[in-house]
Amino acid sequence: MNATPNKLGDLEQPDEIRDLAAGLFNLIENQITRADTKAGLILAADTVFATTVSLLSKGAVLNALDSAAMFNVRVTAALTLLTFLALACSTTFALLVARPMLPTHSPDGSLFFFGNISAMKHADFVARFSGQSPADIRRALLAEVHLTSRLARKKFIRIRHSLDFLIVAIVFWSVIQIVAALYR
Repeated sequence: MNATPNKLGDLEQPDEIRDLAAGLFNLIENQITRADTKAGLILAADTVFATTVSLLSKGAVLNALDSAAMFNVRVTAALTLLTFLALACSTTFALLVARPMLPTHSPDGSLFFFGNISAMKHADFVARFSGQSPADIRRALLAEVHLTSRLARKKFIRIRHSLDFLIVAIVFWSVIQIVAALYR
């Protein structure tokens, strides 16, 4: 089969394009797995940190609202509340990463998306997949690569936000420790 040159440069054979698309898809799927793993680690860190802060800062809300409390006690209480807020934001973004985001597809449904495949009967899937031309398969695979890339990008943006809030919580906690050390 003699393929005409295409926009992919030296990749002129349909099998090469398919293999490149499949490799790209696997690479992006691995990125999604990395994002999900990071989200799990952040959730664990947030949980341990929130538990530690809660055990060491009982009465923070009352101390923050007590106008008769000493300045350092009120500052420490306010920073503790801000630490919890930052941890809540970090946890929320990490949970959004871990939460499955099922993309929407065209009405005819991609044969590379598990949601569409699982909704079909086995025989229908085999018949429909087998009936596609190599060009249709390449197009569908490239569309799935693009869609999966967008999904991975969203996950990593949320991971970045989650880590940013975790860092803010650590900074607040560090300031709390400094204030506590200065007023002992």
